[in-house]
Formats: sequence, C-alpha cells, structure tokens
Amino acid sequence: MATTLREDLREAILQKLAKKQDPLEGFYCDEATRESILAILIAGRHLLLEGPPGTGKTTVARIIAALLPPMETVADCRYNCYPGNPCCPDCSSKKTHKKIKVPGSGRFIRIQGSPEMMPEDLMGDLDPVLAMKLGIQDPRAFTPGKIQKANRKILFIDELNRVPQRTQNTLVQVLEEGITTIAGFDLTSSVDTLVVSTENPEEYAGAERVSETLSDRFEQVRIGYPCPEDEAVILQRYGKRIEGVKSSDDIIRQSVAISTAARGMPDELERLPSVRATLSIFEQSQALARLKGVKSVGRADVETAARRVLEGRLAVSSESKYFEKQDLLIEKIIDQSKKK
Repeated sequence: MATTLREDLREAILQKLAKKQDPLEGFYCDEATRESILAILIAGRHLLLEGPPGTGKTTVARIIAALLPPMETVADCRYNCYPGNPCCPDCSSKKTHKKIKVPGSGRFIRIQGSPEMMPEDLMGDLDPVLAMKLGIQDPRAFTPGKIQKANRKILFIDELNRVPQRTQNTLVQVLEEGITTIAGFDLTSSVDTLVVSTENPEEYAGAERVSETLSDRFEQVRIGYPCPEDEAVILQRYGKRIEGVKSSDDIIRQSVAISTAARGMPDELERLPSVRATLSIFEQSQALARLKGVKSVGRADVETAARRVLEGRLAVSSESKYFEKQDLLIEKIIDQSKKK
C-alpha cells in the first residue's frame, strides 16, 4: 500500500536529521524559523510563508519537494493515480496501466497568484470538444486543474494574497478534507497534497488579505531578510560569475553591506532592497569591470552598480526629506555601508 505524501515527507526529514544533515540545506534563515518550518512539515500541516520578496520563499518550497522520494504513477494520468489503485476518470477508461516513476523534485506543482485567477484555474473546467464527443455529464470531459494535478505532489502557491478571495476559497475543501467536488459532475477526486503558500506583506502593491476561512487551515511562518553572513553565502552560492573577472570576498561583503544599510532605513523607504537586489549589485559590478577590460572588480564598480540597481528598486517614503531627492538617499546608503 502506498504511503501518503505527508508520511513520505516526514520520513525524509527525520532521516536527514538522524544523519545530522540539514533538511533545508540551501535555504538561509535563523534557527527559530528553520525549526518552525520543520516542525510544521513533520506534523503534516499546510505551510504559509509570509515575508517580503526575495527572502527565499520559493527556494524553500522547492527544497521541500526535493526531499520527497520518487513516486510510481500511472503514465499519462492527469490525476497522478497510484498504480495499485487507479480510480480517476482517465484510468477507469483503460484496461491496462503503464507505470512510470517521477523523481522527488518532480513532485511539485506551482501556481502563480494573480488578481485575474479564477476558480476554474485551480479546480479545472469542462472541455467543450470532449463534452460534445462524450457527453456533458461524462467525467472524462472534465479537464483537471492545478489542484487535481497536485495529487501526491507539493502544491506551491506563490503570492496567495494576490488571489481573489472567491478563488482562495476553492482551496478550503482540499486543505480540510483532501478532496475536490466538481459541481455538475458526479466526480469527487482525492487529492493527497501538502500546500506551501507564500504571501507578501499587505503594504506591497496588489496584496490582499487571505480569507480567515482559508488562513485558519495554514500554519504561518514569518521570513525576514537574512543576516549579512548568510546573505554573503547566498551570493557565493547563487551569484552568477562572469568569465575573466575576479570578485573577492571583500566585493561580496561590500554588495551585502549596501543592501543592509538600506534596510536599516525603514523610515526613509517604503520598499527595501531584497536579496535579488544584492545579487544584481554583485553581478552588475562584475559586468562593469568586464566592460572596462579589467580583471578584478573594484569597490568603485560595486558603488556604480548599486546606484543603478537601487534607483529602480527603492521606493522612498512620501514623508522622507529625500522624497524628491532619491539620488541623495542612495549616496547616503552607500556612505553608511562603508561604516559596516
């Protein structure tokens, strides 16, 4: 008998911990945040990660999925049926079922939240061509949505609070009961999934509130910006390197120091630079050195790159004395970074 996705995930995490390995290796956060996430996953609860953009929320969701072992499923089954008990409309019309194996990293379905998302995008809809061929009440005429396709996979919903509440509420039955019921069809589909969602703080454009009915089904963890030491490791690990140009550890520290200095000015800024901004400063400083034909990145290259990156990423507060003098605020940020 097949184990559930949550059982698979729990076992994978506990095995890593027994070997003194970090199940979330590659995701950088403080120990309290790491412990909270692991406790929620071991308990088999749905996870909601709240924090500003660029703090690794999508990264940790992919790391979680990669923990899962490979799964056997029926080939060409849109519902990912377990071969030992295929019971969906796709499989019920076939006499034999070919098996395939999906790697753990493939047990991942992503949904990008947006204000235009409709319930049908998640729950699926009638295929008019198949309906004419098979009949409007035939379950095979139904095209499953992302929710059904997430059966036996991690369902990752990025920016859940950009999804209209009417669409949000289509998730409630899945989170509470692990099934979907399609109106107009005699079709109830089991969905063995664990949902990992993210939301940006409400002050970000396009953000709405997650409905109380839905948020009560999640365990929420707040993710903040990484500490400078962790952010330097992120640049070492994920930052792109331009061939023919050397970047020292000091250049990495300088790039991090500039973003850190900006984040220390919340009264001046409505939007702070993310880790992506730091990565862009680091990578563009290399590009500038390459354009000049020099072999090593200099501190001046980092400062020039920072001016260009921050100009397009910062939002100066309307109450700040720098509201109409963003260039002066950027110079202040660069000066402050030299003191760190």
